[in-house]
Amino acid sequence: MLTELLNLDTIQITNEVANWQEAIHVASSPLLQQSKIEKRYIQAMIESIEQHGPYVVLTPKVAIPHARPSDGVNELAMSLLLLQKPVFFGPNKPVYLIIVLAAKDNSSHLQALVDLTQVLQETSHIDNIIGCKGPKCIIEKIRQYAAKER
Repeated sequence: MLTELLNLDTIQITNEVANWQEAIHVASSPLLQQSKIEKRYIQAMIESIEQHGPYVVLTPKVAIPHARPSDGVNELAMSLLLLQKPVFFGPNKPVYLIIVLAAKDNSSHLQALVDLTQVLQETSHIDNIIGCKGPKCIIEKIRQYAAKER
């Protein structure tokens, strides 16, 4: 399921962004363009982090911003932004991978999250994805690491 959601249309690589808010905007843009989320979903993710702190940094170098399905999710979706230079979500919280999760309900995204957890559980997996120069490389790594755990 993860490789269906993260594909050439939803993966981006850029050098750097000004701040974590811009990172969320850029990371969300493919989902917005595909009408899988509404603009208010992006704002809800930013407001949630402003209220609760950088809880979306689930593992070093990786943030998984999200908000409630009712905040503007039209369809289950994920997107990934790889930054060449990290953006800081908080002190000592450098992030290279921003993976936006848009869940339509409380359960349809769970398998994708399980797959993503398997990919991100090894520091070497994260570093290898960060080392990718193109979206195809990222997709290959995700396929390889998700399949390894099955």
